[in-house]
Amino acid sequence: MAQSISCKNNNVLALILIPIVGTIITVLFRPIYLISIFLFYIAPALYLVLRYKNYSFELKDLVFTIVFATPFAIVVDYIGTISGIWYAPSSIILPRFLGVIPLEDFLWMFAGTYLIIILYQAFFDRGKREVTDHKMWKFILPATILMGVFFYLVNINYNIFFWPGKYTYLVLCTIFFLLPAILFLANYPKFLKKILGVIVYFFYVTCLFEFTATYLKQWIFTGSYIIRPVSFFGFGSVALEELFFVGIVGPIAAVAFYEYFDDDLK
Repeated sequence: MAQSISCKNNNVLALILIPIVGTIITVLFRPIYLISIFLFYIAPALYLVLRYKNYSFELKDLVFTIVFATPFAIVVDYIGTISGIWYAPSSIILPRFLGVIPLEDFLWMFAGTYLIIILYQAFFDRGKREVTDHKMWKFILPATILMGVFFYLVNINYNIFFWPGKYTYLVLCTIFFLLPAILFLANYPKFLKKILGVIVYFFYVTCLFEFTATYLKQWIFTGSYIIRPVSFFGFGSVALEELFFVGIVGPIAAVAFYEYFDDDLK
């Protein structure tokens, strides 16, 4: 028992230190956006993959991440970018998807989602081992239809999703992330305790990444917001809506979709 606790503490310490090392490397060497994603999100996820070597769970998490994150990355990032809420000034992978979304944003969405789910599995949950659940089709089918409608609307009028204003971020992320998170916790309140540790860690990683990314202009917030973006003693400039919806609501929504569509709700 003592050895198990010590091992767990070592893993927690390693996960805390990895983003700190990433911050130091980012500030000193000013890497490109793609490398920063690896340092802050992929590195801790890889640590968990190599440490636990539970390949059935890891494959399950990867499949879920691709299925779940893709439509959200496309729709939310397209609307957010074209509406001027956020913007990644440079991309080494051209052309941009739909002429708007840098492909690094997809990697960021995939890496962040995967980190949330694998962290949840490693420390707080031991769910079903099947790579996919039949319930996944309840997500895939409506998501495919909605994506078809989205692409059709973009094709006939690419400005149809241009929604400027200080409430755009709030409305956009409330619809796609906050409402599913609230509905899930309202019906399954027992999961709040299990998710809490994931929220704390992901919020920590998100803060370090967002402030360093905006400090290096890898990621900038160009719109108007309910509360103006804040800096950390002059370091970076991040919209508070970003920290709330990505760092806090994001993990809840990801686990909610995971448990409801791909796991056992236990």
